[in-house]
Amino acid sequence: MKASELIIKTIDIPGVPMVALEIMKLIDQSHTSLDDLQQAIIADEALAARILKMANSSFYGVHQNINTISEAIAIMGFKTLRTIMLAASTRDVYKRFGLTEQKMWEHSLGVSVAAGIIAAEMPLLNNEEVVVAGLLHDVGKTILNNSQPERFSFITQRMNEERVTFASLELEIFGFTHTEIGYLLSEKWGFPQTLSNVILYHHAGYSDVQSLADPYTRTLCQVIALSDALCIRLGVGYRGPMADLELGEDQWQEALGISEERFAAITANFKSAYMHKKLSYRE
Repeated sequence: MKASELIIKTIDIPGVPMVALEIMKLIDQSHTSLDDLQQAIIADEALAARILKMANSSFYGVHQNINTISEAIAIMGFKTLRTIMLAASTRDVYKRFGLTEQKMWEHSLGVSVAAGIIAAEMPLLNNEEVVVAGLLHDVGKTILNNSQPERFSFITQRMNEERVTFASLELEIFGFTHTEIGYLLSEKWGFPQTLSNVILYHHAGYSDVQSLADPYTRTLCQVIALSDALCIRLGVGYRGPMADLELGEDQWQEALGISEERFAAITANFKSAYMHKKLSYRE
């Protein structure tokens, strides 16, 4: 058995939260009513509070207090609700939540925001799936942090000091990377194959991603890879900007047909959007 498989087999991996599963099923059903969703959401007090807070934020421009979940859903819509729900529930994989975990969360949120902005220019992609892929692309890191906290901390320290990629240090220390762990976890949780492939391939080489047969999966992997590189470059979820790393943004930009001028505009848009989204999720 591979070491990565042993980690997945032996540690206590949380299941997908039951409330999250129920809400996802309801959203996918055409006959679901606002009342159905409201009843499911109020079963999770923390999730209900976050949804109400989001609905009352300045982002939605509402000039009156939103006091019920049904009103909040009506304002945000089903797709936004799903994204918020997944963003909230992914925190459940963190057995501890200190500075390291906060930084990982910020990075995943950043990649999600960046991916949503980039994907807006890709008519092939479903924006909701893109946002979720951004949130979950690094889920393997949380498993490594939970199961091997001292070694994970050592890798994080070396990455910041030596200015090398996290994945290269994982290969050195563990013999595998968080992408493999994340893929195994996605299988355990029953994720769609497209999402599982994004988790596995978001640090893969250009030729490996290009070899993916499904155009949709290939494009989604490229968007997440570019978004991940953008966040690493800007230091989102890191101690500071990582300007000297080789991250391959040029290849992903070319594959997606994004010019340097357009990418500069995307970067500026991302900086503003990320700060707003980060404040939105603050407890």
